[in-house]
Amino acid sequence: MAGGAVIENLSNRKLFVIFAALLVVQILFFLVGAWFAPSPSSYMEFEMITCRDETKGLSGKWIHRDNCQQIPELSEYTPASFDLREIVFVAKMPHARDGVELEYSPWFQFLLGVLHVDVEYSEHFRYVAHAPLELEVRMGYREKGSEKNDWKELTTSNVTRILECTIPEEDKKAGSTYDCDMLDLFELGSSSYPFYLINIRIPIDQQACQYDPRSSNCQIGKLTGLRLIEIHQNGGFTLVWLWMKTFMTPVVVACLWWYYNRINQLARNPLLLERAILYLGLSLAILDFPIEWISLTTRVPFLLLLADLRQGLFYTVLFSFWLIFAGEHLIDDTTRNNIKSYRFNLSFIIIASGALLIYDLIERGVQLYDPFYSVWSSPTGSQIAYVAIFISAVCTVAYFVFLLFKIVRVWTTIKSKRSAQLYQTNENRRLKVEGVIYRFKFLMLFTVLCAAFTIIAYFMKQYGEAQLHGDEARSGFLTGSTSAFFTGAFGMCNIYVLLLLAMYAPSHKHYRGAIQLIDENDDEIIDDPSNQHTESNAMTTFLKPSTD
Repeated sequence: MAGGAVIENLSNRKLFVIFAALLVVQILFFLVGAWFAPSPSSYMEFEMITCRDETKGLSGKWIHRDNCQQIPELSEYTPASFDLREIVFVAKMPHARDGVELEYSPWFQFLLGVLHVDVEYSEHFRYVAHAPLELEVRMGYREKGSEKNDWKELTTSNVTRILECTIPEEDKKAGSTYDCDMLDLFELGSSSYPFYLINIRIPIDQQACQYDPRSSNCQIGKLTGLRLIEIHQNGGFTLVWLWMKTFMTPVVVACLWWYYNRINQLARNPLLLERAILYLGLSLAILDFPIEWISLTTRVPFLLLLADLRQGLFYTVLFSFWLIFAGEHLIDDTTRNNIKSYRFNLSFIIIASGALLIYDLIERGVQLYDPFYSVWSSPTGSQIAYVAIFISAVCTVAYFVFLLFKIVRVWTTIKSKRSAQLYQTNENRRLKVEGVIYRFKFLMLFTVLCAAFTIIAYFMKQYGEAQLHGDEARSGFLTGSTSAFFTGAFGMCNIYVLLLLAMYAPSHKHYRGAIQLIDENDDEIIDDPSNQHTESNAMTTFLKPSTD
């Protein structure tokens, strides 16, 4: 019998051993996350102290706890002028614990800050729905070993956020507080310094508010305080994650090199499915490469953007492969083995990926030099973001509907051809084709399972990140015990791609120099031992139309 793919030539015993070993490895990935990795993220909450600065920021000095003229109760404070820039909200990160000054570590990978605004109900200072809140924000940093208050400027920015607050009708009385949504404040793509200081001023001109209630910050109501919630990736989770990637990278590269040599040694050109698997393995190698190790010694603020780009590349190639994987098994389709025949199908993936790429480049790209930037802070940015997300969502839904249609067609084709042809052939071929069918069905089911798990993992990650930016930052998905879920999803993606590389590599058991695929329905060719330069594929020849 001529040699097709490896999956068609391995014995059932060897396949069982391989699948059992992979199942054990998959369980180990889950256990690593469950036993050794802490929750992906942690948070710290800071009650920002309120200080008085007579210079209104013109002196350029940093306001911190040691030089702060603290305002005990903001609601009872009488400013010296109409310009409320003399009020400064201060937070030093991280705070001390039990008298010990904590430090941020490069292992934290990123720092995310969200702001909670405390607004008290007042008949005099009324809150107006969807009020724009303008902030003058200044962030500084301090190196380890430097003087206690030797702060250097990291960035300064004027930001605008929309303040969304609600209060029940029965609570509209003096002393009651609004329930306000969290506001995005900043996002740093690396945790490069051990200490940070934030000064926030809210520019309000009380005299201007009397003449024009729509002036800057005149509609935010009676503000009584600010709270800052800082979120970072756990160092322990980073350690486990990096070691997993470090372990898997050489394994993926070695398997990829082996697969490339297998298809490169064939006398014929690689098939479309073989090339798709090669590109999928390459994208996985790029995704797994542990470049994050560099951030432990060097400031690399673009890591979040780079991580999104690598993940986007992998998902684009993976979704494209699923279409090709299903389409190439529809043998009745005369457009097989031609990438041009998938142009319409792949356009959904390209459009969705392009829309999300534009959104990500705007958001993460600008944050490289202005960590306080948010694409949602302006009407134009919000419209771009909504359009990008809407387009990607529509294309993604259309893609999965079409993918499901392809899978159902493959399944029905196998069923109809099996009943029509399988028992009309000789016994040896019947047994071989029967085994190939079961193995293909297993891979197809594994593909569907991996697709479901990958999609769930992706959306859970997006949901978790949305929680970090919202009201559930302190009890969100990423701050819970979900490490096993992410390590398990990482393991499944790697196992799936490695299995494809191993099972769909051309088998060189008999016909290393094969130059063409032949039809196994031709008994004379198969039974002729003199034919040494052909390659057959039991699955594809089985699915040939019965009229051949």
